Amino acid sequence: MAFYNSIDNPSNFVASFRDNPRNDFPIFAKGYFQAAFALVEHLLAKQRFSDYEAYPVVFLYRQSLELYLKGIRYKTAVLFAFKDINGIDFCLYNNHRLVSLAQNVDRIFRILFPNDQELSNIVAKINRVSSEFEEIDPDSQSYRYPIDKQGNASTKPHQIVNLMALHETMKELLVEMDMIDFGIDVETTKAQEIYEVFEEVRRIRSQKE
Repeated sequence: MAFYNSIDNPSNFVASFRDNPRNDFPIFAKGYFQAAFALVEHLLAKQRFSDYEAYPVVFLYRQSLELYLKGIRYKTAVLFAFKDINGIDFCLYNNHRLVSLAQNVDRIFRILFPNDQELSNIVAKINRVSSEFEEIDPDSQSYRYPIDKQGNASTKPHQIVNLMALHETMKELLVEMDMIDFGIDVETTKAQEIYEVFEEVRRIRSQKE
């Protein structure tokens, strides 16, 4: 049975269904998060699991974090525009470096929400987790391929990752990042409403002059 463009079926799923796909980063991030969560719960429920069964978990959790970070950059660019704030580079470079992405997000939130201590605590956690991923998988290659682009081992020799610790860390952090994504949507809606009121007032004044 063909799996692409098949007949109507309850198991069909759709991608790229919105006008602006840049807003879909958090949706993809949530998908990777939920897939990682389901797989790791399955593995940890077993008495033993093979090493290779855990490799996709590392990739899925890392990919989810990367997509949440990139989604924050895209969505806050709109918020910066509505608030007429400059000083942040919103170009999305074609790389997978979590540390640089996290640092950029840190700068964004320091400008937008300088007094939000709870947010600052989460960002500190994002920076810490990104640095730890930098140690085990700097460019999102280590748990996708056994070798890097030069043909060398994609990880350090006998690299050990604790699945339980990874799971506990990531499920907490990614839930918080999903909340941040929702908060950005709320702030953007409020900023857009204020911007539209301001534009309407300016339009009325220009008509009277």
